[in-house]
Amino acid sequence: MFLSLQMRRRKNVKRRRVEVPTTTNVEKGSERAQEPQAQVQSSPNLGKGIEQEPVQEPQAQVQSSPNLGKGIEQEPVQEPQAQVQSSPNLRKGIEQEPVQEPQAQSCIGGDRPVNFLPTEKVFMVESLLKSSNFREKRRYRVSLDEIQRRIGPPEFLSLNGLVSYLRTAKSNKDSLKGELEAAGIIPPPVTRLTSMCSKLTEDEADDLAVDLGKLASRHIDFQSAAETQQSSQDKATDLLKAKSVQEFLGQTKNVLAPFMSRYNTVTHGLGPKTFEVSVQILEAYLRQVIRQLTEES
Repeated sequence: MFLSLQMRRRKNVKRRRVEVPTTTNVEKGSERAQEPQAQVQSSPNLGKGIEQEPVQEPQAQVQSSPNLGKGIEQEPVQEPQAQVQSSPNLRKGIEQEPVQEPQAQSCIGGDRPVNFLPTEKVFMVESLLKSSNFREKRRYRVSLDEIQRRIGPPEFLSLNGLVSYLRTAKSNKDSLKGELEAAGIIPPPVTRLTSMCSKLTEDEADDLAVDLGKLASRHIDFQSAAETQQSSQDKATDLLKAKSVQEFLGQTKNVLAPFMSRYNTVTHGLGPKTFEVSVQILEAYLRQVIRQLTEES
């Protein structure tokens, strides 16, 4: 009996020793199994933060600049409109220039434009006459319109005549022909009329006529010429004659003006302008005669 009791006690002790570590290991295992849950629970929003970052950040960027997409879409539409509104008359100015500027013409029987368009082809030509120091030559502009007048009636300048007129070397004859053809100008094969004015540009002819008028007004003593005029005893009759001549001279000038177009073209503007200078000389003389006769009578 005693032995059997001791054997039972030993078995119970062994069982307890076996059960204790198993329970402890199970508890430890359960604790270890619970630890990651505790870690997950220690940061309950960690998973949510990772999941929300890629979703929230682009939303925050879009919300931080809500007009960004609109600005990009509106820029190409607004900018060209602002440029057009800043200069509303730009196109009108470009369209009016070629209409207005060629309308400026010379005063005496000529159809030569005074101003040139900035985009028009212009040839720079040396003058035939030298300046006052007898060394330097002036340079004048020759427009395409002036060349059109040279190849038209009555001169009909050929390509060789234009080479001489534009002071161009004969080696540049082909290049000049190409430039003129590109501008729609085709010279005739043969020149029909030449004169001392054939190489005189229109601007140089105008300057020459202006200088003649200035020299006449400065160096002709009209008062002394009027005093030497021999008059009769009848001052009133002489006064009427002088006034009639003055009136007749004015009428003659007005009658001849419309018929000087061809003369103006063939002399490159020099003829009518020198005629005007001559009429002005006679008018200045008659004014002095009339003044003197008026004072004496």
